[in-house]
Amino acid sequence: MIVGAALLLSASGPKAPPAHIRSIGIIAALGDTCMFEQIPDTRFDWLLPPKAKFLEIADWGIDDEIIRSIDNLLGPHYKMQTIAIEHQDFDSWTYDSIGRHIRELPIPETPVDAYLLVLRDWRHDAIGGTNHQVGGLGFYRRDRDGHAGRFGVFASYRLVLVDADSGRLIASRPANIPHDRLPWLTTGASVWPRTPNDLTPAGKTELLADFNRLIAETLPTTLGSLGLVTRDRRGHMDTSTGK
Repeated sequence: MIVGAALLLSASGPKAPPAHIRSIGIIAALGDTCMFEQIPDTRFDWLLPPKAKFLEIADWGIDDEIIRSIDNLLGPHYKMQTIAIEHQDFDSWTYDSIGRHIRELPIPETPVDAYLLVLRDWRHDAIGGTNHQVGGLGFYRRDRDGHAGRFGVFASYRLVLVDADSGRLIASRPANIPHDRLPWLTTGASVWPRTPNDLTPAGKTELLADFNRLIAETLPTTLGSLGLVTRDRRGHMDTSTGK
């Protein structure tokens, strides 16, 4: 359901948000977990699910960095505030559950017009070209014929704009790089740990840098697809919408 609705909503171009939006609450629920996705080493890998493990990385500060970046981009033109949440409420989601959780949130001390959510998204495996999907932040490995094959780091996330009063969906866009592809980077085989808990400090540093780079490269454009950030005639980002 998520994927079908997501494709439908992402098909249209950038739209300006309703004129009543002058204040936005940011909900970042992306950076608490790193997935380790390993595609089975078999010619029938499409029949088998990936070997998925995860590592809790809330202390890496990725969500904090996302919030700072959004605030820097939108803060000059919208009243911004960070909304504290329980991550598990948004780890798996549907548009119905988002609306329900929004309606159940405590009213902020300073009410907002809309909530901007940064959520895990599930996207086609553009790294190995398989029929599998990947989601959230993750480290990817696909071996072939018993040999180390392709390694990559991905950031599959979605921005969802929701009306604060009704919980009604205003807009939803996937994080994209050119040609509507999954945001990902190649990385070295030496970083892959025996288990997620065996990730070395150097590996952590490399993964964190890659995640932050992918988010930094896709966040302004994705905000632009929501109509919250536009480009001027010289192609520079401009946040002239809003207050």
